[in-house]
Amino acid sequence: MNKYILKYEAKQFMKNYAGIFFGMIFPILIGSLVIIGVTSNIPESAINEVKKSILLTINTIGPLSIFLIGFSSIFAKDLEEGVYDRLELFSISHLQMAKYKFIVYYIFYMISNVLYFAIMVNAFDIDISFVSIAKHTGYVSLIVISLFFIAYALCLFTKKFSVAYYVSMILYFALMILGGMMGIAVEDLPSGLKNIAKLLPTSHFSSVDYIKEVGANGGLNYSFLQSIIVFIILSIILFELALYKNRRKTNQ
Repeated sequence: MNKYILKYEAKQFMKNYAGIFFGMIFPILIGSLVIIGVTSNIPESAINEVKKSILLTINTIGPLSIFLIGFSSIFAKDLEEGVYDRLELFSISHLQMAKYKFIVYYIFYMISNVLYFAIMVNAFDIDISFVSIAKHTGYVSLIVISLFFIAYALCLFTKKFSVAYYVSMILYFALMILGGMMGIAVEDLPSGLKNIAKLLPTSHFSSVDYIKEVGANGGLNYSFLQSIIVFIILSIILFELALYKNRRKTNQ
């Protein structure tokens, strides 16, 4: 592992103020507002289950923000300015850069994740087991891989900050709306959108069954796992196509 590239990527990340805010602070603010607003009209016996559902659903906003907003915006800007064209002169490929970028951004995601659960669980007295949080983090980590490949491919395809930013924002809000993170439950979406939402793994986080599945005695939901695997495969295909396009353009 090249510590100089890792250090460079870490420095680049520290300039990513939008990614830091929306990935670390924004989910805590949104989660707090939703819990305060919703639980005031919920029967006492159901409050903790509702809090747990909100806690896990809103948690997925963090990785969406980190990779679709934070990562894609700064990476697209660097590509547009030709930063990585100069690095390729030193035989540093995009595949190598992707590895170091993912390490840096995933470490930040994990730090944000720990902070989110530590604050939310203690501030709102949510009774949730460590096993549930660990299982949830494992599922989200798989989706994080897909988000990274999608964001990286998007930047390579466009190499324009403005285009990459607008497309990533559309994807960001689309996944949030279809995932039930914008105050509208998946079940309340129009039938067409509901069918699309059910194909996405992010929509399952807001379902009633998910709380039971991530519990200590919860079973494995194979359809959910299958949707995650399909999401990862499609994102890898997109990433490979972007690398292929970039290689062809470089060799011309």
